[in-house]
Amino acid sequence: MDMRAWGNPELVETDDAGDTTEPQVAMDPDGSAIAVWRQSDGTRDNIWSNRFVPGQGWGNAQIIEADDAGSGDAPQVAMDPSGNAVAVWRHHDGTRYNIQANRFIPGQGWGTAEIIETDDAGHAYSPQVAMDPSGNAVAVWYQRDGTRNNIWSNRFVPGQGWGNAELIETDDAGSATSPQIAMDPSGNAVAVWSQNDGTRYNVLSNRFVPGQGWGTPALIETDNAGNIFDPQVAMDPSGNAVAVWRQSDGTRDNIWSNRFVPGQGWGSAELIEDDNAGSAAFPQIAMDPSGNAVAVWRQSDGTRDNILANRFVPGQGWGNAALIETDNTGDASTPQLAMDSSGIPVAVWRQSDGTRNNIWSNRFVPGQGWGNAELIEDDNAGSAFVPQVAMDPSGNAVAVWHQHDGTRNNIWANVLK
Repeated sequence: MDMRAWGNPELVETDDAGDTTEPQVAMDPDGSAIAVWRQSDGTRDNIWSNRFVPGQGWGNAQIIEADDAGSGDAPQVAMDPSGNAVAVWRHHDGTRYNIQANRFIPGQGWGTAEIIETDDAGHAYSPQVAMDPSGNAVAVWYQRDGTRNNIWSNRFVPGQGWGNAELIETDDAGSATSPQIAMDPSGNAVAVWSQNDGTRYNVLSNRFVPGQGWGTPALIETDNAGNIFDPQVAMDPSGNAVAVWRQSDGTRDNIWSNRFVPGQGWGSAELIEDDNAGSAAFPQIAMDPSGNAVAVWRQSDGTRDNILANRFVPGQGWGNAALIETDNTGDASTPQLAMDSSGIPVAVWRQSDGTRNNIWSNRFVPGQGWGNAELIEDDNAGSAFVPQVAMDPSGNAVAVWHQHDGTRNNIWANVLK
């Protein structure tokens, strides 16, 4: 019998100078985790971090960027199996927004933040980052060239540092936005993003292969009924990738998916939910080493927003979408998802109880299905928002979120073990 359970929520930052928000978290195979977030010092927003070590708990929160020219926001973090981490974020230099990065090494701590893009034509936005087991990292973001938004990337190699930022899409018909990135153990990476063709937004992808670089962007959906938004992507160790996104059919937004197989390319996009009671949004995707994938999303039933999930099994395809929460007191939103090496995912989300927003979770076990959703925080001083979750291969998980204490927003965490 699986006896895993969530522990007690705890505060992972103690700086009361200003609000905190936008937490992100990553884990390594030993169960250590690193959280990053945006925090105000009363004058500007800075990027902070804290580290969790099994048996020791959370350490002391620290600032990981020291540039006071302007505020930083939108942090993201990734870890490799040795516990090294790379964080990226957007930072204002007093004139424009740039993309910065910093690296954490166990036993040494965080290094010095640095700019990883040098194109000053316009603002840069929405950085994302992924790492492989060798500690290589790939970051993507979208950046204004003065006319439109384009997708850019840069790669970090241990012992060499960051390379030169490069444009990874060349379609000037319209702006590109919302990039996401995933990597496999061989260092191959797949990026997806939303791009306007002059009429509507489509989802495109490009693939990075070490020693070859980025390929040619490809359209991975051909349904022109309406715009697409919120693309997400995950990869397995064999280099297979699954992308999900939200797409309008002209009446409502639905959740779609496509799969990439090395040597074959992308397949045909398919609808993975068929509930037409209301629109769906905020899809997330995770994969295990065998190529099984689970997607979660928010969907309206005509009365309230619920959290649904579907599972992909190689050779079988997608199953039937299932409701993974049954609390009808209020809307549920912003689901997030992580998966262990046995194919067991954990989902977290924000849900209203009619008075405030709380953080909930559910867990899927192959052969058993989804369990019962449970509340993983019990602080009723104020609402909780933007949950994130990460897992190690053994099934331990860490969830983080920001929560109002009646005066300001703080960063909280809970551990599943």
